[in-house]
Amino acid sequence: MDEGAARMGGIKIYKFTETNFHEWRQRIKLALALRDLDDMLDDDSMPTVAEDRELALCMRRDTMAGAIIGLTLGSEQLEHVSGCKTTAEIWLTLQGVFQRKSLMNKMKARPELYTVAMNVGEGILGYINRVRNLGENLKAMSGEVTEMDVAMSVLNGLTLNYENLLVALDSKDEDELSLDFVKSRLLQEGRHQEDKSPATKRIGDMALVGANYRGQGRRGDSSKIECYCCH
Repeated sequence: MDEGAARMGGIKIYKFTETNFHEWRQRIKLALALRDLDDMLDDDSMPTVAEDRELALCMRRDTMAGAIIGLTLGSEQLEHVSGCKTTAEIWLTLQGVFQRKSLMNKMKARPELYTVAMNVGEGILGYINRVRNLGENLKAMSGEVTEMDVAMSVLNGLTLNYENLLVALDSKDEDELSLDFVKSRLLQEGRHQEDKSPATKRIGDMALVGANYRGQGRRGDSSKIECYCCH
């Protein structure tokens, strides 16, 4: 299993980081809902007056919900909730730290969105989702983020492999460059590049086989070996 992710009832939840709060929150809600534990996120979920059996059951459910959240937190995030006694307290603390509508958080989140770049070896869909998540995090802090902002950030951070596509999209009007349109074109280009790579390898293999065949019987003179890819 991916060290940066936990699987909860078939739902893959990546470790909570400072940049994926929105997605992490949605997936945690789904994971808790599958176990009928999502009510534990509410501050009034623990009864103030209840019989011992009912209180024990509620505390057990709260412990299970808190454990699910805790398993997806990294060391830095665990420090924020180390003193929390209930799941609701954990939930409110994390939201207070990572979603508070402060000027400093907005000032940090906005440059992250506009300077994001695709990593070497990163899949195009994963990259698009990462940029979208940065936009959602900024929105959650009441920051103004349009679909065009996210689409432009996606395009701006692409690697040189997508340079031809960027040239083609440059002729489009801004109102045509919706996030769905950009995503569709990038996925199409990504598939095209994947399909092209094996074909290039096959051509190279065929050229090598041809060169070896032509060179049979005169292996002592490698300078005379010819590559059919060049003739």
